Order: sequence, then C-alpha cells, then structure tokens
Amino acid sequence: LTCGELKAFYKEQACCGQPSRELSEDVPESFCTSSAGVCACERMKIALAGVPGAMFPVEFCSHMEHIKPVGFRSAPICEANDALGDASLMQDGQAGNTNFPHGMLKVLATVGEVNERTGAMLTGVPDGNGAYLLDATTVRYVYQSESYGQISRQETFPFFVNEPAHVGVTGSHIHYIDFDRTLLAQYMEASAPSSAYSMIKDSGEAVVTMYNLKRELVGKRGDVTSDAPHHSNVNLAGDYIAMKSGSSGPTLPAKADWLMQSLCSAHLAVKYQWGSGIGVEDNLFITNEEWINYVPEADGIIGLPVHVLNLASHELFATSAFGLGGQEKVVEVNTGSADFVGFVPSGYNGAFGGSFPHVVAYRNGNYSRTDGHPYVWPQNILPTRLYLGKKNTDKDGNADSTNFLARNGFEHGALYGFATDCSSGTPGAQGRDAWHRDTAAPGATVAGAFYKLRWQDTPGQVRDFVHDAAWEFQDAPEGAPEGWCFWTAAGANESGSKTEHVSPDPRGGLRVLQTSTAGYFGIYDFSDLTNLLSGGDFPQSIPATYTCLQPESDVRHMIELGGAGLYADGQNATVNPDSGQNPGKETFEDIDAVEWIAAQGGEDYIVIHEDSGNDFGERKFLAKVGVPMTYYFVAMSGGSKNSRQLAMVSAVEGVMKSPNSHEFSGATDLSALLAKNGDGTFQLSPGDTTGAQRSIEAEVPINEKSLVVSLQAHSNYGGWTTSFHPDAAGQILLYKPEVPVA
Repeated sequence: LTCGELKAFYKEQACCGQPSRELSEDVPESFCTSSAGVCACERMKIALAGVPGAMFPVEFCSHMEHIKPVGFRSAPICEANDALGDASLMQDGQAGNTNFPHGMLKVLATVGEVNERTGAMLTGVPDGNGAYLLDATTVRYVYQSESYGQISRQETFPFFVNEPAHVGVTGSHIHYIDFDRTLLAQYMEASAPSSAYSMIKDSGEAVVTMYNLKRELVGKRGDVTSDAPHHSNVNLAGDYIAMKSGSSGPTLPAKADWLMQSLCSAHLAVKYQWGSGIGVEDNLFITNEEWINYVPEADGIIGLPVHVLNLASHELFATSAFGLGGQEKVVEVNTGSADFVGFVPSGYNGAFGGSFPHVVAYRNGNYSRTDGHPYVWPQNILPTRLYLGKKNTDKDGNADSTNFLARNGFEHGALYGFATDCSSGTPGAQGRDAWHRDTAAPGATVAGAFYKLRWQDTPGQVRDFVHDAAWEFQDAPEGAPEGWCFWTAAGANESGSKTEHVSPDPRGGLRVLQTSTAGYFGIYDFSDLTNLLSGGDFPQSIPATYTCLQPESDVRHMIELGGAGLYADGQNATVNPDSGQNPGKETFEDIDAVEWIAAQGGEDYIVIHEDSGNDFGERKFLAKVGVPMTYYFVAMSGGSKNSRQLAMVSAVEGVMKSPNSHEFSGATDLSALLAKNGDGTFQLSPGDTTGAQRSIEAEVPINEKSLVVSLQAHSNYGGWTTSFHPDAAGQILLYKPEVPVA
C-alpha cells in the first residue's frame, strides 16, 4: 500500500470534511496488508461456516498473524554453540548463538511463508534442491519437501494436478522460489538486508501435470480401486495399501487423493551440463519416493518409482528405469558421450515397512538364485549402481526425440551394479561395511567393475515387485569371473548399512561420490566408460575402482571446530552423542546429504550433513578433500537435549511441538549463477549448453562460494502450523564459507 493509493482512494470516496462518512465496500485489494490476503479473519470464518468441510480451528485467526511472505524471516534456526544457560539466547522467535566459525549462514526462506500475490505456501521439511537461470535476471531455486502425509506426523495440505480433474496429492511437494539475481549475488555482503524478502520475485508449486508408471494422467482415487492411480500407493489391482505406522489396515489421506511419500533428496540437471551435447536434453529435476509402509498382507506390491520433472512444462513423470525399490537420491554423472546419459541411484532397496514373507516365497517360487540359496527380502542388499540410458530412443530402441523420457534416456537403458572379487581375504568377502570398519584406510582402493543386470525395465508397464531389479544383487553378476559378487554392505543374505547419498564429480570426471549411513564414504571411478560406449551399445561390464576417502573410523582429530560446537552436556561437536552418551561416538554417524564442490586451484570440498539423531545438535561440516581429510565444523541444529529445544523455543516463533532432532539436508553450489566478470556483468548466460556452469563453478575460490542449504527442523510442527499443515517449519539457508586456504 502506497501513500498515493491511499490519497486517491480518499478523494474517490469524497471523504474530505466527512469524517463520519461510510466507505464503499469496493476497497482496493492493495489495502489488505495480510500476506495471505485475509484481512477480516473472524468475518471470513463466519461467512464460510456453511461451506461443507470448512471447519476452522479455534486459534485460526491468531495463527493467521504468523503467516508472512516468502523471505520475511531472518533468524536462522541453527546454532554455532548451545545456548548454555544464556537467557538472551533462549527467546522464541529469535536466533540462538550465530557466531558460526567457518562462514556466514543467512535465511532465504522459511516453511509456512507464502507468496503475497497467490497465497501459495511453502511446505516442509525441505530436502533435495537445485537451481538454474530462469532468465538473465532470475535464479530459480527448486526444492522438494520430504513429508509423509498421513503415514506420519502432520498431513500436509494437498497440491492439485491434472486440471480439471483436480487430483489432490498430500505428503511431499516440489516448490520453486525465484530470486532476483543481482540481489541474491549481494546478499552475503555486509551492506545487504538481513532478510531475503526484497529479492523474492515468485514462488509456488512446481508440478502442474502428473503421470503414473503407465504414462497415464494420475486420476482421482476410487472408493475401492482406482483406474489411473499413483502407483506407489496401490497394488496391481489398484487397491490402496499404504498405511500409517501401527495401523491395522490401509490409511487414506484425509484431504487428498494420493500420497507422494517421502521425496528424499533430489538432483537438478541442466541441459548439457557436462559440455556441448553431453548430458540430458532438457532442464530436469529428478527426485524419488524413498520408503513407505504397506499393509503386511499386501499382495501385488508394485514399489516406489523415481519421478522426473520437466522444469519447462511442469510435468512430473514416474519412471521404473532404476527399479522400484525406492531411492534416496539419483544424480546425473558424465558419460563423455553425446549419445548416452548416466545416472547413479542410491537408497534402501525395499523399505516398505516389513519383510513380507509371502512376497519372498513368491519370488522363490518363480526364480532361483545362482548360488542355490533362497532369496531374502532385499532391503539394503545392494551395491553402488550405475544406469546408462540411450538418448532420443524409445523403449523398443527406435529413434524418438519428441517424448520427454525417451529424449533424456529413461526409456531405453541398462542398470549396473558394482562387483568385485569375493574370494577369501578380499574386501568383497568382508563386505562393504566390515571392510570400511576393520580394514580400510584413507586412500585404500577396491578394484572391480559395474556389471549389467539380467533384469530389464519395461517402460509403461506395471509389474509385481517380485520381478524387480532389487533382488538380483543376491545373484552372481552375469559375465563376471568365478568368485566375484556384487559388493553389498553385508553379503548376499544380510541387510547392512544403507547406501545413502551420491554426488557426481563436479569437474566432469567419470566419477561419483558414495556415502553410507555407517559413516564412511569414497569415490567410484569408471573412466573407461566413454570408450566402451563408442560402439553405440550397452557394454556388459565397465571397469571401475573404488577409493576410500573416509573409513568408519575416529574423526575427532580431523575436525576443526573454530571455537564453536559446544554441547549442553560439556562435550563438543568432535563427537556424536546420538543416544545421549558421554563420550559420544568418535566416527561419523548416518552421513546423509553430501555435495561434492569444485573450487579454484583444483581444490575439492564436500558438504557433509548427518542424520543421526544427535541429542545435542545435528552437525554440518565442510570437508577439504585430501589424505587425511579435514572437516570444518559449520553449525549444528536441534537435538532432544539441546538447551533451546528443552526451553521450547525456536527461531521460527510459535511452532515448537516438542524437543526433537533436526537435519541439514540438500546443498547446491550457486556460485556459477552469481559469478561476475570484471566489468560487473554476470558470467553465465541463461540457456547455456556448453557446460559453462560447471567450469565457472570450478574457478570460484571456496571462500567466495554461495551454497544454498536446506534445514529440516522436526521439532517445529506445533502452534500455528496446526492450522495450515505445511509440516515442520524448517528453512532454506545461504552459506558463504570462510575456511583456511593456502
């Protein structure tokens, strides 16, 4: 509202000299200063009382006062140190200790904030993310929320797709936020505003159209079965089989047709990110349903697809290209070929809420393991995998440059698993977890190869999970030498630690970083791939070498706290008390989100986030790659025994439900989007297809980087969130490192 608008309205209403004159009801929309567009809340409640289903909580209007525009809040949820009894650091709606030791963190957006023009609200908990240039003046940031709908906690309000059918989807959303490029580039400067509000250009839901595995538009849920379902929610007959933990039967969404369950991490790939003609053909955002709970007696389980978003058309496509065991993250890697794309998926492999003995029996009744042993439930029995897809090719191998999935290599491909010698005394015989715990040292290598699976995807068809790729890692790799096996966490018969996040070599090397929830990580190198693809066919095997960067071992002496990281019990962030123990664990625990960052001078860094349930505050690190590694402590957040949590305060006012763990999640390097030439112009042009984004990133010094980070705050789903159901109020943060450099 401007003074000019107020003056014009005053004159139009002939108010001069008439102080008691009643105004007309035609008040300009700009006079309403509510971010959500509701300026007479109590009157609205009365007016809508007769609308079917319109039931407002008693505190709805007081809760409405907390609805702010996107970018409004400036107090970060995370801390540098525990408050340690300092009353000034334990005020609700204010930050704690923000003397971050290795770089500044500022808030970009907070869950529950809304678009002032449309009312569209951001949901949580924020997880995987990415960014690209929408145009020369706009950075479009895309993130997906990891939410569980009716399965757990707070069922998020639905987003709607496939109009006019108006199909509602609860659980995880995919959002976009548009930032003014110039203002975002200046945001970490001393003279910049404290909040991001002034740089927000737009925000909203990124998905408009949604397809299922049969390539059908997802339809409404039927009373009994559904003809065009969201396939992760149903069995082959179309019966709804997803259930809330502890329930005795299926649990239907209360306000939606379908549940998008636990979109856990994501990867944004721009067209030709690895160089001219090399990489995907469209800007896309790839995310995935990670886990779910199915009723124990479920027959005809289908599983969990990966979802690929066409960023230009807002169409979301389900794909079975990676199998349907559920993924944590899928990233694009360089193949060095203009004809093939490469992706590395990582995740649970069958986290469906049980071990389903009848499904295992069905598998064993239709298939025989190569070693003669019976198949077991496949969860966490899998190696690092590699997917190759032939671009511009349909499922039958014919040329097709019009279909989005075919164009980007999702229709005609092959899935591979890393295998190695498993004879006595080898890392293969030990298993991946035991080798990293008992034998491996930084720099240790394991020679092997990625072997093509016997399993083949059938795009557009929906099959029983018993036929899925998930089971094949219990078999011997086809074509491998005698005694080789897939290198899984604990062998072919036992579930081990989860293969968690992956991140591609940002310099375009044919390599990928793989982490584990056991706390170790390393790099797989498959540099021969380009030559093997030169013949135009999928190779049977791809030689590869794994190099351990960090075993499951003591990291205390490698952590640089910078004078911060103090816990409430007197310990510090060199240890992880994930069960309140003193002393805490000396190793990393449940490494979740990682992002491999290239910096000037050939230096490599890794953003490391744990998801361990650290009782005093989940840790965030920036690691300098080397032997040994160096881990710079950046911040911590949450924890059931953290002082601010126990005092029931948060930087986001009025949302604390109960003390709980937090989690730093996805990270994205924005530096190429914001880098400038000497004359002040931006270096990267929108729509670049030369791979310049990656090359520019690699020339930005680490302390000049702008890294966007998502923060999940699992304690923040009380108070005003209960009226609007955005799930827990986490944040999107911008991080500018400040670490020692040579």
